Amino acid sequence: MAMATASSFFKAYHTSSGLSARASRSSRRCVSSKGPCVVRCDASTTPPPRLPRSPKEQVSQAAEAVRRATADGVELMSIEFNLPLIGATDLDDWPGGVRQQYQAVAPLVGELLKNIGSNDINVKAEVRQRVIEDGDAVVVLSTEGAQALVFLTAETLPELKKLAGKGKKSGPLALVNSQIRTNDDGSNLISDLGIGPWKRKNEEFLAQFEQVYWLSEQRIQGETVRLLKSYGQPWQVFVLTDMTADTLPECVTRLETRPTYRELESLLKSREGSVAAMSIYDRVVREATFNATSVSQKPNNIDLDQD
Repeated sequence: MAMATASSFFKAYHTSSGLSARASRSSRRCVSSKGPCVVRCDASTTPPPRLPRSPKEQVSQAAEAVRRATADGVELMSIEFNLPLIGATDLDDWPGGVRQQYQAVAPLVGELLKNIGSNDINVKAEVRQRVIEDGDAVVVLSTEGAQALVFLTAETLPELKKLAGKGKKSGPLALVNSQIRTNDDGSNLISDLGIGPWKRKNEEFLAQFEQVYWLSEQRIQGETVRLLKSYGQPWQVFVLTDMTADTLPECVTRLETRPTYRELESLLKSREGSVAAMSIYDRVVREATFNATSVSQKPNNIDLDQD
């Protein structure tokens, strides 16, 4: 399964990146017994981050979250990026499948590692990559001080266990945009993690990876919803349905735990005047209009504030 070198498809991941590898002006490097870290701050006194309006801002927020977690001694962490659309067609956002998605996520992960993987904020850490599974685009990206495994699958779980095992390198190990799905929400008949004692052991292992940063988008009952989570902060639910270039997305609630699909659906329907509270007929008409016009508009997860 493992491959010693990357195929040509994976070699130039950084060429499409328009992101900056500079550390945030508000960050300060420090050195602990476990290696480089930054910003020993109390998350309870830090306001929750705003919804990022560009891939660059998303990476900056993730880097700050990783630094806070590392300063608290967290080394195993989980990250979910909202991928910028590349090569979308009228019929399919990702005609190239997961390999095309890797082309979108790799620049985000690479810049994240450059931000957190060096003792010197003025020196960009060199990012290396090793392809674990070519077909599913499971790849390990690493610097001297940090590692990330992208698009984990059930079949490649043993590789993650090796990385996190007794010989683990010092520094953060991030699980990014895991493709493993469980049946906790009823969406899968059988969990990707197996059954019985095997499922329990795999769940216990993955539970060690703390959710440090999460940004995702869902379409629920005709509404566009984004979830945002940063280390030490609550989950934030944003509704983008009626957002324009001149308005800011609305944060409708903050929660201590990640909301399920059904909880989000109930929340949306409870909002007076919301799309989700419309009749089925009105929602169908609105959704048809959305589908007809969205292909000609800039997607929500493309840069909105170039700098």
